[in-house]
Amino acid sequence: MARAIGKFQRLNPLLHRRVSLPLWVSLLGLVLALSLILGSAVPTLAQTSASTTQTPATPSDKLTEEIKLLAKSEVEDNILRRTDFVIKLYSNNSAGLTSPKIRAIYDEEYSKQVETKDFWRLMLIGIIGIVAILVLVAVFLINRRSLGRFVKRLTSVSVSLPFGIGQVNWQPDLTERRAAWSLYVELVTRIATQSLESDQGLLREALNSLYDLFKATRQILKDAGPDVGASRESVGGIAIAVLNQGLRPFLSTWHPRLQEWEAQRPDNISPKEHETNWSEKSQLRSELELLRENLEQYAKALAEIVGVQT
Repeated sequence: MARAIGKFQRLNPLLHRRVSLPLWVSLLGLVLALSLILGSAVPTLAQTSASTTQTPATPSDKLTEEIKLLAKSEVEDNILRRTDFVIKLYSNNSAGLTSPKIRAIYDEEYSKQVETKDFWRLMLIGIIGIVAILVLVAVFLINRRSLGRFVKRLTSVSVSLPFGIGQVNWQPDLTERRAAWSLYVELVTRIATQSLESDQGLLREALNSLYDLFKATRQILKDAGPDVGASRESVGGIAIAVLNQGLRPFLSTWHPRLQEWEAQRPDNISPKEHETNWSEKSQLRSELELLRENLEQYAKALAEIVGVQT
């Protein structure tokens, strides 16, 4: 029993090492959202000088610098180009700048600032993209063992099964693998699948454990749904065959026979002593051991389907 529990603690790939594809998708979505948010804030990055800053020498130079600074400020604030407004604003200037000249100064500087802002926006998006790729590569490297298991489920498995089922080859999908893991855990943690020495345990406990395994298997298949399959080349079909060809005949034979003997137990005799006096106890223990060996083969097949080592 302790060995079986040890196996259960070691072998849990579907619960502790699931593939992190959803994490990758979420991470990529987060990075893209961050790109859009930061991209919209890029105007603050267009802080390059509107022109080579020098102390204006003439009123015309001063007004030209003022128009350029206005164009730069409007690009930073995401204000659409408004050439006519600027011409009207500075039309009555004392520096001698004509409307065509004002238009040329403003439009040229505005276009220059837009190009600068676009450059930094693309640069930032490129940097974020590179970081995203590096993060995804890191996640892939961390989870490459889980990814290997994910790819492995797409490959064929070949298992040898007891109870006359024989060799089965097919490609189990993720639903079947999860069901196989649940079946495996139920199987290897039960008393009936452990070797029962002649002087150990009660036969009734072993039969009850097998009966509980029968019920647990049916529940796992019902919870898994039709995707788990019912054909011979499916986890559902294999489990049903084990029930009908292995557990059901054994229980239908020995449960009533043991029950009949138990009904004859005197009040002053313990269940253990009464079982010891049963003439068929050796035969039942012998057949239990044979059944245990077949169930162990079944457990190994389930482990192969899941992709764990036993």
